[in-house]
Amino acid sequence: MFPSKLGGVTMGVNEIEKQDVETSAQPVVIMIDDINAKCVDAEFIHFSDGCAVHLDPEAMAIALSMDRPSMVFRSLKTFDLDDLVRSEILSAGGRASSLNRRNMVAPTVAECLEVIPPADQIRAGQTYRVIYAYSKEGLTRVCVVYAEWYLDLVTLIEEFIEGHEERFETSTASEAAQLAVFFKQLAEEIANDDRFVRTRGLRKKGLLVKAVWGERIPPDPQRRLTRLAQGEEIQDWNFVHVVRQANDIVDQRQMTE
Repeated sequence: MFPSKLGGVTMGVNEIEKQDVETSAQPVVIMIDDINAKCVDAEFIHFSDGCAVHLDPEAMAIALSMDRPSMVFRSLKTFDLDDLVRSEILSAGGRASSLNRRNMVAPTVAECLEVIPPADQIRAGQTYRVIYAYSKEGLTRVCVVYAEWYLDLVTLIEEFIEGHEERFETSTASEAAQLAVFFKQLAEEIANDDRFVRTRGLRKKGLLVKAVWGERIPPDPQRRLTRLAQGEEIQDWNFVHVVRQANDIVDQRQMTE
């Protein structure tokens, strides 16, 4: 055990670790007071080519009043809603190729835009972030300020994206149930048509369904493809499902006759 001095008392390492932060930092606090230094809260960030501190506006004002630099740099950033939405989707794990296509991972740009309040949709071109910075004695002081409405909007988008998977699963299950009912009704309608009953072979049946009922069959939202039969060309999953379902109904009726 290596002894350590703190406030004139010799203490062991284990004893120091048990103390709270304020007590452990007392020597530093006392010295700052002794030299009459101004203590300003800051977030320290180290760079390979130097050091910088991030200050809030009040702390930056104090630093400016004490340092009185001859030059302060300012950077303005204007708002673009579409860029913000795309950035948040990608940050949440979404893919650039799926920004406009429904998927389980993240909502589309259009889905996000639907939940944006009208007041925020017309903020294009407004300044949402300003950065002030200056350097003295090798240390850069940086102050980043965001508009409150922007921070609220980012939170809204983040929460919407976080809840996407649950909404997607619920919506998909509901849509699947509705489609199942629709497909069954459509398959029965097709199976009751004499033209379909008289047609032989899934390929010819498929051609008939496409010509007569094709426009009523929605494409598979996941863009899945399959074949009516081995050797046939690949076609939309939903279309093939309806043709097969109608054909199964016809086969079952013929077997019971």
